[in-house]
Amino acid sequence: MSILVNWLESLHEEMSVTTKCSRVRNRKSTCNYCVENCKHNAIEINGVIFIDTKKCILCGECMIACPVSAIEGMTSNRYFEKGSLVFDDTYTPSLKELLIYKKRGMTSIQVANRLNHDWETVLNNANQQLPLLDEYPISIVEKVKDEVCSRRAFFGSFQKEGKQLVKSIAPAAWKMEHDDWKITKYYPDFQFYSVKINKDQCTLCQACFSLCPENVFQLEDDKLVINNGQCVDCNSCTDVCSQNAIEIIPVIKRKTEQVEPLHSNFCQGCGHSFYTFEKETGKCHVCANRDPEWLSPN
Repeated sequence: MSILVNWLESLHEEMSVTTKCSRVRNRKSTCNYCVENCKHNAIEINGVIFIDTKKCILCGECMIACPVSAIEGMTSNRYFEKGSLVFDDTYTPSLKELLIYKKRGMTSIQVANRLNHDWETVLNNANQQLPLLDEYPISIVEKVKDEVCSRRAFFGSFQKEGKQLVKSIAPAAWKMEHDDWKITKYYPDFQFYSVKINKDQCTLCQACFSLCPENVFQLEDDKLVINNGQCVDCNSCTDVCSQNAIEIIPVIKRKTEQVEPLHSNFCQGCGHSFYTFEKETGKCHVCANRDPEWLSPN
């Protein structure tokens, strides 16, 4: 890789939060992935999410951790050489990160001596999960010597490659693309979570349907379809559920859909149609939970 390309890859822009953020979409959201993964306390949540540019070092850890890929920017300290991620003890990649790099074409980790304990732990976890995803393990290879380039070679490289690269690459192109850190994008045939609904507690109010950014919940005819393969564990559904009827269970397996039969009834209280798991249910969730003295016609 030429010095010019290395230099261009070092360019990055400030991290920014998009409207896909769970905190932006839902004020009840408890999503905390970005805060938990920021080692510099640069992210604050006070009603809305805020990135303090004075504290942020543009490491990209928050961007990688976000389950819905709602933070834009670019990682500043990840280096690759011929399909290898180069070991750097200034950070530790996450399990999710290694699984994504593997699908992007990374086959190994390049190291001069040996990995530290934290890297070894993450790599071992990744290699335990990759076979479940029909992928080969990530290997460790010896680090190649750093490329030495003379001043003349640098300017020769710039003259040869610069015009072509600069024409095709604008600063914005170096931002992470839409959904680049969403793991479901890379493993479309698998699921990482199973969504379990307690039908005895669920009122089918459909709040989770509208707030789920991944469209996990779908109403099709008289059926509730739960697309487990689209769940990224953003907690939007569990945060909004007033009945605590939803549980997200981590699991790696082939993608499945849950289909729950529904009944469409007319509410005895307000007369509107509503869905229910039980055919005998006579009132919609609004009328069933309403104080009988409130707005009573009598």
